[in-house]
Amino acid sequence: MKRKTRVKLARLQRNSITAAKKLAGIILGSILVVVSYEAFVLPYNLLSGGVSGLALIGHYTFSFPFYLGIFVLNLPIFIWGLKVLDRQLIIYSTVGAGMVIIMLPVLGPYIPKPNIDIFLASIASGVIGGLGGGITFRQGASMGGTDIISLIMKKKKNISVGTTSFYCNVFILVLSLFFYDIKIAMYTAISMWVGSKVTDSVINGLSKNKYVTIISNKSPEIAERIMKEMHRGVTYLEGQGAFSGSSKLVINCVVNHFEIAKIKEIVAEVDKKAFVFVTETVEVMGRGFTF
Repeated sequence: MKRKTRVKLARLQRNSITAAKKLAGIILGSILVVVSYEAFVLPYNLLSGGVSGLALIGHYTFSFPFYLGIFVLNLPIFIWGLKVLDRQLIIYSTVGAGMVIIMLPVLGPYIPKPNIDIFLASIASGVIGGLGGGITFRQGASMGGTDIISLIMKKKKNISVGTTSFYCNVFILVLSLFFYDIKIAMYTAISMWVGSKVTDSVINGLSKNKYVTIISNKSPEIAERIMKEMHRGVTYLEGQGAFSGSSKLVINCVVNHFEIAKIKEIVAEVDKKAFVFVTETVEVMGRGFTF
């Protein structure tokens, strides 16, 4: 077999494995979202944000099937998104939304409906739904609806995704006040808030890594101890003091939150006059962390 052919086959295999992992993640995320709806949202007449919220209002008010409402409302949105957004995103998002639409009537009757307080139901729906949404987002997909609209608004009008999602959710909450008791809107708001926090945690990762910058006249000594005692890599950046005009080696290093105390200890022992600042990272990829 020629080398060029082997390279193509290897690339095809890698792409197939990546696609399979993405699809598995999307399916898992969809199942969790369905569990959230069937176990905690529908039994307690709660709502959700965006398109699903409109579908739920239609279901509660006119007895229109929830899954059909999601399908009907999402159809024009996906057609619009197909014209504006990345095709791969739309394909994977179609899988995510499609799985939810299919599994709601199929799995719904078999999902237990726990008899709990409505406040706990709103928390549980936010946690499980947020977890499902976060897993789906990590695969480069979405559940459609408001997510697609937000991305379109970002591309066409440069309106942030968060802003569009926020106003869509506010619209649902205000609309619900015309049909239901205010407590439903309040419990729904709790569910939305919890869901957004859980989704963010899943997307950004639960680990809290820190980005450390150290400005010192003894940078080589500090860097050597960090590498030797903590087994962490460091990077030098060339800097210059604006007041003194002297050149300095600025140390940059990423550590986890357990290691912050140790790095402060090293700096204090080597150079008490060193300037250190620590910022929280969203995600770290590389040796010693995750890929």
